[in-house]
Amino acid sequence: MYKFFINRPITTWMFTLAFILFGLYGFKNIPVDRFPDVDFPFVVITTTYEGASPEVVDSSITKPIEDQLSKISGIEAINSQSFAGVSRITVIFNIDKDLNSAVEDVRDAINRVSKILPEDADTPIVQKINTSVAPIMAILLHGKNVDYEKLSYYADKVVKREFERINGVGGVALGGFQDLVMWVRLNPEKMESYKITPQDVITALRRNNLDIPAGRIDSKDKEYVVRILGKIKDEEDLNNLIIKGNIKLKDIGYAKFDFDEVRSIVRFKSANSKKSDRAIALIIYKQTKTNTVNVADRVKEKIKELNKKLPDGIRLDINYDSSEFVKKSVKDAIHEIIVGAILTAITIFLFLGSLRMTFIPFMAIPVSLIGTVFLMYLFGYSLNTISLMAMAVAVGLVIDDAIVVMESIFRRKEEGLDSKEAAIVGTRVVIFAILASTASLIAIFIPVLFMKSVIGKFFSNFAFVLITAIAISYIISLSFTPSVSRYLVKVGKENIFRRIYSKFENIFDITLRWSLNHKLIVIFIAFITIIGGFSLNKYVKKEFFPIVDEGRFIVRFETPTGSSFEFTNQKAKEIEKILQNNPYILRYGLAFGEGIVGRPEVNGGMFFITLVDREKRPHQKIVMKQLREQFSKLKDIKAIVDLPGAVGAHLGRSADIMYIIKGPDLKQLANISSKIIDKLQNMKGYVDVDTDIRITKPEIEVLIDRDKAIKDGVSIKDISDAIQIMFSKYVAGSYEKGSESYDLAVKIYKKYLNKFDALEHIYIRTKTGELVPVDNYIRLNLTAGYNVINRYNKQYAVTIYANLQGKSTGEAIKEVEKLIKENLPIGYTYEVGGQTKEFKKAFSYLGLAVIIAVIAIYMILASLFESLLHPFAVLLMVPFSIFGIFGFIILTNTSLNVASYFGIILLVGIITRDAVLFIDRIVQLKEKLPIREAILQARKERLRPILMTTFTIIASLIPVAFGLTTGSEMRQPIAIAIIGGLITALPLSLYVIPIIYEIFDKVEMFIKRKLIR
Repeated sequence: MYKFFINRPITTWMFTLAFILFGLYGFKNIPVDRFPDVDFPFVVITTTYEGASPEVVDSSITKPIEDQLSKISGIEAINSQSFAGVSRITVIFNIDKDLNSAVEDVRDAINRVSKILPEDADTPIVQKINTSVAPIMAILLHGKNVDYEKLSYYADKVVKREFERINGVGGVALGGFQDLVMWVRLNPEKMESYKITPQDVITALRRNNLDIPAGRIDSKDKEYVVRILGKIKDEEDLNNLIIKGNIKLKDIGYAKFDFDEVRSIVRFKSANSKKSDRAIALIIYKQTKTNTVNVADRVKEKIKELNKKLPDGIRLDINYDSSEFVKKSVKDAIHEIIVGAILTAITIFLFLGSLRMTFIPFMAIPVSLIGTVFLMYLFGYSLNTISLMAMAVAVGLVIDDAIVVMESIFRRKEEGLDSKEAAIVGTRVVIFAILASTASLIAIFIPVLFMKSVIGKFFSNFAFVLITAIAISYIISLSFTPSVSRYLVKVGKENIFRRIYSKFENIFDITLRWSLNHKLIVIFIAFITIIGGFSLNKYVKKEFFPIVDEGRFIVRFETPTGSSFEFTNQKAKEIEKILQNNPYILRYGLAFGEGIVGRPEVNGGMFFITLVDREKRPHQKIVMKQLREQFSKLKDIKAIVDLPGAVGAHLGRSADIMYIIKGPDLKQLANISSKIIDKLQNMKGYVDVDTDIRITKPEIEVLIDRDKAIKDGVSIKDISDAIQIMFSKYVAGSYEKGSESYDLAVKIYKKYLNKFDALEHIYIRTKTGELVPVDNYIRLNLTAGYNVINRYNKQYAVTIYANLQGKSTGEAIKEVEKLIKENLPIGYTYEVGGQTKEFKKAFSYLGLAVIIAVIAIYMILASLFESLLHPFAVLLMVPFSIFGIFGFIILTNTSLNVASYFGIILLVGIITRDAVLFIDRIVQLKEKLPIREAILQARKERLRPILMTTFTIIASLIPVAFGLTTGSEMRQPIAIAIIGGLITALPLSLYVIPIIYEIFDKVEMFIKRKLIR
C-alpha cells in the first residue's frame, strides 16, 4: 500500500484532499449538542386521578399497573411514586433492551390493566427517556399593566403555536399558565332550599350539553346527515339550564367563563431589574437528532419577529438558553484543540529543527480530525462535550504514527539512501510496529463500545471518535507521510536542535549501559515507584463527574407539608430577597405550585439561576456554597442547591448520594430514614440532606357508613360526587367556544370551601326519593398522611439524598453504607440508586475495561512477537504510571472520576505504543546482533520517535489540563491522568524495558533449550 502512494504523489494529494473535503461537509452538517443523543432504557408511566389521596392512588392505580409491568421480560427495576392525584412509575430495563420494543411492551401491559383502573382516572401516559428530553430554552412572556387574561391568550393561542411550527422544535410546555374554565358555582344553602342534589346538577349538565348524530335522510338525488346541536353556547345558556322541575341553574348558583384556580405561578428577575415580575413560561424542547444551536437560533429569530407584532406592553424574553453554553463550550474545545496542535508542532520542530519536516506529521492532525467528523456525521453522531473531549485527546495521538514513519525515513536518508529508497525502506522497517501499536490502541476502546451501562452508552461516542481518528491516522501515516517525506525530508546541516539532542543521546547511552549492568538497583527503584503509586490511592478524591461550571444551577425549595399556596409564596419571596442581593446572580426564574417539575402539591418549587460571566465571579460551586449557608438560616422552608442534572438527569431527582431503603412497613421506613438523616446532617461534608417522604401532610379521612348507605339505596358514587363538588374541581363535561374546548367544571361557592359544616346543606336522594344530608352517611377524621408513597420493585421504599461538599463520593459511599447498616432492622434492605448507583457501576465497568484492555493488548502483542514472555515487558510499564496519575491528581486538587478512567485506559495504549516501537526493533536487530547490542542499538534508533510521540501527546494536552475554558472540567481529568502517567512511565520505561526484555529473553532461551533437550 505505502509503495503505491510513494510512487504516485498527485494521487496521494487528491486522496488526502478528499478526506478534508468530506470532513468539511460533515462539519457543516453535523448536529451540535451538549451531550450525545442517547436513548436510556427507561420508560415512565404517568396517570392522573384527580382528588385521590396517595394511599388511594397507590392501591387503585400504581399496584395494578406494577403487577402487569412485572410480567414484562428484561426489566431491571420498577420504581413508583404515588402522590395525591398522580401515579408515576419508572420502568428501568436492562441496558441492551431495545427502547421502542420496551415502550410497546409497556403499552400492551397498560392496555391489559386499563379495564380495572378507576373510571374517572385519566388514561396512563407512556414516555421514553432520551437525553434530548431536557428543555433547551425557557422563554418568558410578560407585560406591565397587562391583564392576565390577555397574557394567557397570547401565550397559549399565539406564541406557543408559533414556536411549535419552528423546524426542529419537538414541543412547547407552558408554566405558570392558567387555562380558562366554564365554572358552575353552586350555593349549598340554596340547593338545600330547592331540594337539589349534586347528582341532579351533574345529570342535567351531561344530558343537556350534547351534539348528537341522529341518522340521515335520503332524497331522490341527495343524502342529508341529521345532527342535533345541543351544546351549551354561553354563560346565559348555562345559567338558564333547567336542573329539575322549573328550577334553573341561576336559582342555585351561577355559571361564569373564568380562569382556573391559581395553583402555580412563575416569576422572573431579569438582568436589568431589581425585583421579580409575574410571567408565563414557554419551555422549548427540541426534536431528537436535531442541532441544539440551530433550533435555538430559529427560536431567537421568531422571538424578534413576535416582539414586533405583540401588543404594546407584552414582550418575550429568554430566561434560559442551553445553546449558549453549547456554543461556548464547543468554541472553547476547538480553541483547545488548535492550541494543542500548535504546541505539538512546536514540540516536533524542537526535535527536528526543520519547518518542512514539522509540516509532514503535523498534517495528520487536521486530516484525521476532519475525516473523523465526516464519519461521525455519516454514522449519526453529534458534535458534543464527549466527542470534543475525544478530539482534544486525539490531537497528540494521531500524529504518532506519522512521526515514527517520517523519523525512520529521515534516519535512512542520514544513512545515505536516496529519497525514494529511504521512503520505502524507512516505512517498511516500522510498518509492523505502527500496526501493532495502532491495533493495541483500537483494541482497548472496543470494549467501551459494548459496555453495558449508562456511562457505556454515553462514552461509546468517545470510543468511536478515538478509534476512527486513530484508524485514519494510520492510513495517513502509510500514504501521505511517506509520499511527502520522499520530497520534503532533507538531512541538511546539523543545527542547534540536533546538537542538543546528540548530547542527550550520548548521555542516555551511558546511563542505559550502566542500568543494564546494575539491574537490581533500577528494578528496586521501579518497585518502590509502584508501591508508592498504589499507596497514594487513599489520598485521591473519587467522584462520579466533576462539577462543570455552566454558570447555572437550580434551587429546590419546600415549605412544611400541607402549607398553603399563599404561605409558600411568602417563603419563596424570602429566597428571592437573598438572590436579589447576590452580585453573582444575573437573572433567575421561579416556578412553584401544583404541577411544577412533576409536583402535584403547592408547597414547593424551583428557582432556575443564571450567573454573570465566569470572568466576573468565582467558580459556581463557591456561589452554591454561599447560598446554602444563607438558606440554612431561613425558617419553615427547606432549600436545596443542586445542579440541573446531566448524566444522572434521566434518573429523576439528582444528588451526589442516593440510597433506597426497602421494607414491608411504610411508617417504619419513615422512622429509619429519619434517624439516618438526623445523623447525616451532623456529619461533616454532607449538605442538602433530604428524603422523599413526609408524614405530616394534614388529611381529612371521609369514613362512609356503608350499612346505612346500602339500606337507603345511596351509592358510594353519589356520596363521592357530592364531596368532590365541595372540595375539588369536578369536571362534568366540556364547553366549546369557537374551535377551542374548555373544561366544564362544578364546584361550590368559594366562601364555603373552608367550612366543613357546608356538608349539612348538600343532599343525596335515597331510593325512595327522600333527600338526606350527605353528612348523615359520613364521618370526618382529621389525621396526618403521607405526601407520597414510594415503591421499589413492588416493595415500600424511601430514598435518602445528600450532596457533598469537601468530601469525595468514594469516601461518602463507605460512610453512608456503614450508617445504613447500623440502623437497618431485620426484614429491611437497601440499594444504591441514581447517581450513586451509576458511580459504582461506572467504576466497576471501567475497572473491568482496563483489565480487558490489558488482556487484549497482551494477546495482540503475543501474536505479533510470537512470544508469551515479551508482551509482559510491555505491560509491566502500566503500573509505573500509577504514581504519576495519583500524584498529579493530588497535586492539581482534582479527582479520580469517570473521565479520569478513560484517560487511564488510553494511557495503557500510549505506553504500549512506545514499548512496541522499541521491542519491535530489538526483534529485528537480534537476528544479526547479540541481545545486549541489539537492545542498545534499538534504543538508540527508537529513542527520538518515542520521545517525540510522548512529548507531543503531553504538549497537545497542556491546554486541556489547565481547565480554564467553558466545559473544560469534563476534559481536564483525562489530560491530568495521561500527563501524570507519562511523566513517571517515560523515564522508567526507557531503562526498565531494556532490563526486563533482556531478562525475559534469557529466560525464554533457557526454556527453549530445555524443551529441545
